[in-house]
Amino acid sequence: MFKIGYAQEIITPPVGVGLAGYFNKRPNEGMYDDLFVKVIAVESKGTRFGFMTFDLCSIARPLFEELEKRIVEKYGRELHNNLIISATHSHTATLIPQKREDWDELTTFAFERTVEGAMRALERAFMNLLPGEMEVGSVYNNPYGFVRRYWMKNGTIVTNPGWGNKEIDKPESDFDRTIGIIKIKQGGRIAALICNIANHGDTIGGNLVSGDWYGRLTQEIQHQLKASIPVLILDDASGDINHFDFHQIIKQSSFEEATRIGRGYAAIVMNALDSLEPVTEEDVIVKNCEVVIPHRKLTPEELAEAKHILATVPDIKKEGDFESQDLANKVPAALRYFAQRAIDCHEKSTPSHSCRLTSIKLGNQIAFATLPGEPFNGIARAIREASPCKYTFIVELAQSVSSYVPMPECFARGGYEVQAGVDTVAPEAANEIIKASIANL
Repeated sequence: MFKIGYAQEIITPPVGVGLAGYFNKRPNEGMYDDLFVKVIAVESKGTRFGFMTFDLCSIARPLFEELEKRIVEKYGRELHNNLIISATHSHTATLIPQKREDWDELTTFAFERTVEGAMRALERAFMNLLPGEMEVGSVYNNPYGFVRRYWMKNGTIVTNPGWGNKEIDKPESDFDRTIGIIKIKQGGRIAALICNIANHGDTIGGNLVSGDWYGRLTQEIQHQLKASIPVLILDDASGDINHFDFHQIIKQSSFEEATRIGRGYAAIVMNALDSLEPVTEEDVIVKNCEVVIPHRKLTPEELAEAKHILATVPDIKKEGDFESQDLANKVPAALRYFAQRAIDCHEKSTPSHSCRLTSIKLGNQIAFATLPGEPFNGIARAIREASPCKYTFIVELAQSVSSYVPMPECFARGGYEVQAGVDTVAPEAANEIIKASIANL
C-alpha cells in the first residue's frame, strides 16, 4: 500500500499586485476566488516523490530557484529531484517578473508569501503520510478545448481569428483529448484527485484574481463529493489550445464562462471515478535530464520587415486588455509591439538555454513527464504515443522556464505563438524536447 499525504495553502496576492497573462499592465483590484499551492506527497517502496502545483500563469525563474534552495536545505537534493513543480495557467493570477529588479514592494511581498505557503504545504503533506490507495484511468473527451490556430480560406494561419469569422477554413491540426485521472483513497473515502487536462486558463480577463476554470473545477468536485479535498490539475500541453469556439458568436470571456467550463470538466471527471483501475505498488523510477533548447534566429528579411513596421505603422495606444487577437486584427499597437520584439530577438537573444525534464514511472502503469513553457499539444501526443506506460500524464509549465514551443512546421505558417522575441525557441526545439522526453521515459 502507498503512503500518501496532501496539503494546500492560500497564495492570493494583495490588491495592487500585477496580474500575469496579457501584455498590458493589470493591477489586482480584488478577487473572485483564492489562489492555492497544492502538494500531494507519495511514498512507494521507500521512495518518496510528489507534486507541487501553483495557481499561477507560469513559474518565474526566481520562484523555481528559491524553491530549489529551500527544499534542498530542508529535505535534501533527492526529494527536490523527485518533485514535479508546475503551474496551472491562470491568466488572473500573480505576476512575478523574471528579473528581480522589475519587482516592487507588493510583488516582493507576494513572492515571499507564495514561497512560504509552498514550504508549509510541502511540510504538512510529508508529515501527514498515511496508508492509501490509488486508482487511475483516462477518458478521451475534451469538449471545452479547441485548437486556436486556423487555416483561413486564403491559405494563411491565424491565431484566434475572431468569433463567427466566415474566412475560417479549418483548425491547423487536431489535438490529444485525453483527460487523465488519479483518485487517491484513504480510510474508504476519496481523499484527493489529480487531473491532467489540456486547455488554456484564460477564460475571465479583467483585473480580479481567480484560479480560472481550474478553481471552478475544484469547487464543483468538492461540492459534489461534499468534502474539501485537494484537486491538483496538471496542465497538459496547451500552447495551441484554448476554450474559444470561433464558430459561435457568443460571449466566451467571463467568470461565468470559467464556471461553465470548470463544472463541465468536473462532470467528466466525476463520471469516470467509478471506472478507474487500481494502481499496483511498484518500484518508482525517477529520471531527470537537461535538454538544450536552441533559440530563434531572424532572417534578414524578417528583420527588415520588423524595421519597416516600426517606421510606417502609427504609434496608436490601445485601450483595455492587449491580447493575441490584436495581432490577427492588425491593431497598430500589436504590430509595433511584435516588430520591436523581433528586433530585440535579433539584438538580445542568447544562442540557447537549458531546461530540466523530469519523468516519474510507477512500473509500466503510470508515467509523468514534464515539459517546459507552453508546448504545442503535438509534443504531448508524440510523447504519449511512444511512452512505455499505459497512462502517461504530461505536465507543462514545469521544472524550467521557457516560452511557447511550437511544432517545427508552424514557424513558416505564422500566427501569434511563433512571433520572435528574446530567447524564443527555434523550429527544432520541439523535436529536441520530444526526443529527450522519450529517452527519459
